[in-house]
Amino acid sequence: MNFENDIFRVRELREADANSLFKMYSGSRHSAKHISTLPHDTVEVTLSKIKQWRKFYSENNPKILIYGVAASPDDSVFGLIVFVFNEQHAEIHFGISDKFSNRGISTELCRSGLEYLKCLGVNEVRTHPFVEHTASIRVLEKSGFSNHGVLKNYARFPTLGGGLFNCADMRIRL
Repeated sequence: MNFENDIFRVRELREADANSLFKMYSGSRHSAKHISTLPHDTVEVTLSKIKQWRKFYSENNPKILIYGVAASPDDSVFGLIVFVFNEQHAEIHFGISDKFSNRGISTELCRSGLEYLKCLGVNEVRTHPFVEHTASIRVLEKSGFSNHGVLKNYARFPTLGGGLFNCADMRIRL
């Protein structure tokens, strides 16, 4: 996926992105608050993940694709967009540094991700944010998703505490 506007671009991750991704997003407890893994402890962990994710780009039919969200024009990576491909539908997940929030970036990121999935022939997209993450749910609704209910004890969000949390069952037909 490649997308660019005056504020940000979506592109393949590079090993050189590890420092900015770690400082701006993956190493930030606050920015990574609503993701299913703990923030990275070191830039080396982020680098290791980038190396792992880069392998997906060359796969014939990857099950997961992870792209960087980089600031224009300096190209520093401050977030991620993730696509998970299933038999019946795809999933979209995204997150950006809290330093870039409240600028419409997440909404534009979500919409561009949906366009990408539509070009791939995907007909249905789902995602499951934490039910109390109202900003994420608002972005999804602005992008055309509808809420199909609550998934009880559905996902882990380690920065929020132990156990499973309820998630919104957000879906869109493309």
